[in-house]
Amino acid sequence: MDVYREIRRSPGLNIKVVGFVDDDSNKLGLRVNGIRVLGDIKNLKLLIQSKRIDEVIIAIPSANGERIQEYVKICSEAKVSFRVVPRVKEIIEGKAYVGTLRKPRLEDLLGRPVVKGDVVGLKNFFQGRTVLITGAAGSIGSELSRQVAAYKPKQIVFFDWWENGMYELELELVRMFPRGKMEFVIGNIQDEKRVFGVMQSLKPDYVFHAAAYKHVPAMENNPTEAVKNNVFGTLCVARAAKKCGVGKFVIVSTDKAARPKSVMGATKLVTEVIGKNLNSRNGTNFMAVRFGNVLGSYGSVVPIFEKQIQEGGPVTVTDKRMTRYFMTIPEAAQLILKAALIGQGGELFVLDMGYPVKIVDLAENMIRLHGLIPYKDVDIIFTGIRKGEKLHERLFNDRERLIKTEEEKIFVTESLGLEAADLVQLTAELGECVSKNKVERIRKVLHEYIPSVKQRVQ
Repeated sequence: MDVYREIRRSPGLNIKVVGFVDDDSNKLGLRVNGIRVLGDIKNLKLLIQSKRIDEVIIAIPSANGERIQEYVKICSEAKVSFRVVPRVKEIIEGKAYVGTLRKPRLEDLLGRPVVKGDVVGLKNFFQGRTVLITGAAGSIGSELSRQVAAYKPKQIVFFDWWENGMYELELELVRMFPRGKMEFVIGNIQDEKRVFGVMQSLKPDYVFHAAAYKHVPAMENNPTEAVKNNVFGTLCVARAAKKCGVGKFVIVSTDKAARPKSVMGATKLVTEVIGKNLNSRNGTNFMAVRFGNVLGSYGSVVPIFEKQIQEGGPVTVTDKRMTRYFMTIPEAAQLILKAALIGQGGELFVLDMGYPVKIVDLAENMIRLHGLIPYKDVDIIFTGIRKGEKLHERLFNDRERLIKTEEEKIFVTESLGLEAADLVQLTAELGECVSKNKVERIRKVLHEYIPSVKQRVQ
């Protein structure tokens, strides 16, 4: 009812409240501030039609994603606009007040609360430290860059080969943090001299390694580049960090590394084991962070669906059964920072991401968020699973066991699926494949050491 009071105090909003909908049957027919409770969610579509409603305000700050999805679906089918009151966390953190109305966002529909981090602990963690972020201009890297900069470390070094992305990142961060000491370095993680030179001169205390090739179908078609960048690029950065006395090194991994079928997933599993092998108690503490798909990251389904919806469809989904774990970009960055804070070395951190989301449900919800009806205003077609893809991803394999940490939503496990003792021989064989351009041999080698990896059928 706080929303109603805000509306009454703000006549400029030009909103006339016709009635309330509440799932508490005891409130049916009651008047609150002179406005009647007309029914529950089951009556909403009929009420929209009979009362000629133009807009529905979803005022349930504590609601989970499934509940908000119900309201969004009904409003979409009834062809009325809809807005939501911010979540409780946004109100508590001072980012919004109860009367602030906005369009629903995808994170509202995740089906679980958005995970937030420990601001005080991280502020102390970064105070007086120099931080290096690889892949700084990418989706995860750029959000890491923003969040780390907000904690005001001694210095931040942003490292990426993508010139345009780095230029835009520099413009943004210099504007947001004009007093911050920042270095924007263009370079390739495979370039040993460049990487070592940067680390030797700037002496980072912490390294966040977010640089990687991540698209499964693209890496299936370009396995040599996947190995060069994800495996040997990681080795290059990790070895330089160890030589230069970096305190903590966090590897950004993926759920596709859990019993991987694809080349990309296999290379990310190898990076986890690289960190495990190089970790030492008295030297650099290596750890890895594994999570699922990130909403809105470059090349992910969200911007693709967005573009397809804006063009009038159809929206393309690979398979009606396909599911994925999803998280927001800020959540992903927060998990990575939290791993660095609590990690002692050798761990693989996994986020409790709730239940997997069906990709077709995500597509339908995105269409509804545009005020359109799936299969009527915008069609959805199914194109078939692409090379290297799984129907369902898992955050850990059958041998890996999750153990609780001090953080409620973060678990720790040990990266299994590739024997650490095999790493030297594996990288030697992959190195030979790369140097002699034995493309198909790469898949065979990966399959020999990681049997879950599928070989290409000739």
